[in-house]
Amino acid sequence: MSHELLLIDTLLRGMTVGAEILIALVFLSRRPLTWRRGLGAAFILAAACYMINTSVPLIEAIGPLIVPISLMSIIAPVIFWWFAQSLFDDRFRMRWIALIPLLLIAPIVIFHFTGVTGGAWTASFVLARLVMIGAFGHAIYSALRFFNDDLIEGRRRFRIIFAAAVGVTGFIINYSETVGFRDQPPPWVLLFQASALLLMTLAFGVWLLAMKAEVLDGAPQGAAAGDSAEAMPSPAMRAADRPAYDRLTALMADGVWREEGLAVASLAAKVGVPEHQLRALINGQLGHRNFSAFLNSYRLEEARRLLSDPAQARRQVLQIALDVGYGSIAPFNRAFKEATGMTPTEFRKAKLGE
Repeated sequence: MSHELLLIDTLLRGMTVGAEILIALVFLSRRPLTWRRGLGAAFILAAACYMINTSVPLIEAIGPLIVPISLMSIIAPVIFWWFAQSLFDDRFRMRWIALIPLLLIAPIVIFHFTGVTGGAWTASFVLARLVMIGAFGHAIYSALRFFNDDLIEGRRRFRIIFAAAVGVTGFIINYSETVGFRDQPPPWVLLFQASALLLMTLAFGVWLLAMKAEVLDGAPQGAAAGDSAEAMPSPAMRAADRPAYDRLTALMADGVWREEGLAVASLAAKVGVPEHQLRALINGQLGHRNFSAFLNSYRLEEARRLLSDPAQARRQVLQIALDVGYGSIAPFNRAFKEATGMTPTEFRKAKLGE
């Protein structure tokens, strides 16, 4: 790379690192500091480390600090995946299974710092590339998978932008690094990579500053999203929303939530309002971040009542699952355990003293 192009590349990367540090500070400065915000800050800082670790002038300038920066750069795809899951899948929790991608890239971390070369290093490199592709691909899948279920309008729009941006970024990074593994990538690839990442960083920063708190932390108004169906509307409900709210509560009281496969579109048609208005009503007034949580607040309450009733003791759990609106036993068991910490069978035995 010529001196002029190298200077431009270094300038772009320096601008990106500065912007990413500011974004991380925004994540950490807002209170309360939630685990989702913490993962966001960690991902942004890891991205900054990646920008430094892929620039020879920046590597030479920071000296011994390259050790922790290299480590963060290598594990950046895993941190990114954690953050994407926390942002787009409200059921995601940092359990042991989320650490598997970190274990898969452990060999290349060890070989990188110990100077191991040859076949072992090549195999670890390929494995790390597969982990990165898997992390990027699954992040896109998660963003689009729960699109229709999402009730937060700002996050719904961001899902589409995120999926497109991640696809482009993933292709750029994997192409440049895979080609660089065999030979030095052409200068235009490195410049395009630096420019694209700077633009995406700035766009993400603008989105973050304009983002409403509920995108990361849940709706601040209305009832907190939980397992109880007795959610109360916000006192600040607009008069124009009251008729729709009354029709919605009447339909839910009549048991419309028992319909298998009930979706936002079909419920909005029953209420007689556009989908976006129903989403805003359920999220803003009742505090639910996704439609399945809203339905589960009714379905699981009825399931707990039936499982606690001695007169229903001979009914199979599957029959109860179908009765409250689930299409099969697996999603019912999963939702029930997430809400209560017990399987339906364990809950029934505890309540009935069996």
